[in-house]
Amino acid sequence: MKPISLRARLALWMVVVEAALLAVFTAVTVLILQNLQNQQIENTLHLSASELNAVIDVRDGEYAALEGETAVVQSRGVIAWILSPDGQVVQTIGSAANADLPEDLPPSGQVGDGELPEGEPARYFVTPLSEGSRQLGTIVLAIPVGDSQLFTRQMGLGLLIAVPIVLLLSILGGIFLAGRALQPVAAITQTAQKINAENLSHRLDLTLPEDEIGQLAQTFNAMLERIDRAFERERQLTSDVSHELRTPLGMLKTQLSLARSRPREAAALLQMMADMEGDVDRMTRLVEQMLTLARVEQRGLSPLEPVDCVQLLRDVAAELQLSAQERGVALQLTLPSEAAFSLLADAARLRQVFVNLVENGIKYSPQGGVVGVTAVRHQQQISISITNQGDGIPAEHIPHLFERFYRVDDARARATGGFGLGLAIAKAIVAAHGGGIAVTSEPGQGSVFTVQLPIARQYLTSRVIN
Repeated sequence: MKPISLRARLALWMVVVEAALLAVFTAVTVLILQNLQNQQIENTLHLSASELNAVIDVRDGEYAALEGETAVVQSRGVIAWILSPDGQVVQTIGSAANADLPEDLPPSGQVGDGELPEGEPARYFVTPLSEGSRQLGTIVLAIPVGDSQLFTRQMGLGLLIAVPIVLLLSILGGIFLAGRALQPVAAITQTAQKINAENLSHRLDLTLPEDEIGQLAQTFNAMLERIDRAFERERQLTSDVSHELRTPLGMLKTQLSLARSRPREAAALLQMMADMEGDVDRMTRLVEQMLTLARVEQRGLSPLEPVDCVQLLRDVAAELQLSAQERGVALQLTLPSEAAFSLLADAARLRQVFVNLVENGIKYSPQGGVVGVTAVRHQQQISISITNQGDGIPAEHIPHLFERFYRVDDARARATGGFGLGLAIAKAIVAAHGGGIAVTSEPGQGSVFTVQLPIARQYLTSRVIN
């Protein structure tokens, strides 16, 4: 059985709700109309009873009322019987002269329903005829209510006829409006059906208001953008890794082919094995760096813990002190003494960032140069600067410096064993901490790498490795 579409369900629910509302509206309207008519009839009967009580003259057992004095009562359609104290009809007003007094009357002072002799429905009212404290008889009033009841029935019938018509129009309008409202959803569905791993370029080109559907479309486009970037990163990663592995794998194959080509002395074979081991080590370092970058970008950090940033920088400097001395480079620390530089961080990853930056400073500084490490606090941020006195970085390379496998000097980077991943990893780690990293440099003037890290508490909820 084919499921009901969302558009049909929305239209159906709208009609059901509207039918319930119209039913309640019809019932309430008829009820209010009946109450208003009943109230008006009762007011007319009470008013007419008061007027008759005032104009009927009783003298020596004779009851009289001038025709002109009762004309107003008759104009309202009211008829009346005047009864003596012993219950005899002594005078009539209006067409009551041609009708017998009903036997079944409501109690005195109350309004009741009944019928006139002709069978027409009427409303009766019985009230004493009095003068002061003296009761002179009884007034029985009646007013036909057939016309008012007919009007009420016609009104109810009109509403009953109008309700199905309104519901039919509502069904058509509901289907139309639901279709218009859900049209962007259909566009989203069609776009999603066109998307696959080879083509993620489709986007929703819809001009929509800032409502739920508009937000859904924007969210869908943003999701496609993120997925596209992720797939592009994976494609780029595959391409880069393939390119980087091609050289050591080719060299490894060459060494193996040479070793098998003819008998060789043990010393030559050992040297060839050492070269092959170096190629394997290079591939191992590349894979480890790529895994590190993938973990940080996709899975975030390990559980955060309080880290003394100043002490961390001192530990990094102590670790690299020997390497700096071997290259004739001095490490200069400008760090505050007060303990106001604590932050929540993944200590191992943050240490990796500063080791990478200081190592780069040592590598690219000339002999006798100085690598400076400075930490400054600006309100809720810690700014750490690593300065070197190297050749500097040309301006055209700076925008690409933190990209994967990007090398300013490719030959020099390969000679030092670099893959162009260190700064990309550093940027990913700093970004995962909610911070940023930047570089300023001029050829011949050295370079300054600045890391900004937040102290604010909102980074307690940073992503955690599963």
